[in-house]
Amino acid sequence: MSKVLHNYNADLLKGTGLIQETLLLLDRYEPGISKKDLIDEVIQSNVLVKSHKNRIKDIIEHVFYRRFFTHGENAVIALKKLRAAHIPLETLSQLFLVYICRRNLILFDFITEVYQKLAQQNESILPQDAATLFIEESLRSGHMEQTWAASTKKKIAQHIHACLIDFKLIDRQKNILPLYLSDIAANFLAHEMHFNNCSDEAIVNAEEWQLFGYNRYDIIKHLERLSFQGHFIFQNSGDMIKIAWVYHNMNEFTDAIGQ
Repeated sequence: MSKVLHNYNADLLKGTGLIQETLLLLDRYEPGISKKDLIDEVIQSNVLVKSHKNRIKDIIEHVFYRRFFTHGENAVIALKKLRAAHIPLETLSQLFLVYICRRNLILFDFITEVYQKLAQQNESILPQDAATLFIEESLRSGHMEQTWAASTKKKIAQHIHACLIDFKLIDRQKNILPLYLSDIAANFLAHEMHFNNCSDEAIVNAEEWQLFGYNRYDIIKHLERLSFQGHFIFQNSGDMIKIAWVYHNMNEFTDAIGQ
């Protein structure tokens, strides 16, 4: 898992974790519905209570769709099925965290480079200025195509902290909380990568595992243990990873995992 230089955007300004909003939108989403029809449905139903029309449009267009529609509606349909199967909120939140970090690479890098480093060093508190210092260093390192205004840097730093609280990586006093990757989340992500045409080797080397403090050895051990649940067969010869997949698509997998 080598370090990749990411280019950062300011999309985090449009929304932080928005976990409850995402759950409500998953409930309202139906396969094949257009973005316009979803917006109209959410506005008419008032499901996002106290949100005005422009904010609802922002959440759906710039948060929900950007985070979850990279590969069409497949991710939303799969997450909706997990939701209907009463998969624990903690697991769904971990999956939401991965999706937000894929779209907001500044959050991904902050978690993997700052939060996880502190957690692995058994530090108890996230420094007050950690996000601000990280943004300043990122600007010097060429992660942004153009310089951000001081107000943008301040808001992004605030939203990074808000996301860490939303996903329970820290509490409101900035105490660092433990983050353990759930079995269902690990299983889901591995299958999603597979059905998005990642090789078995690419799956164990995927950056996403770093969000949970995993290196290649850690995820191999986790997937080896998961293989005993019967959803796939995991073979590790040391130099080569081979996974025999049981399901033909995410629909089959989510049906099985929700039973």
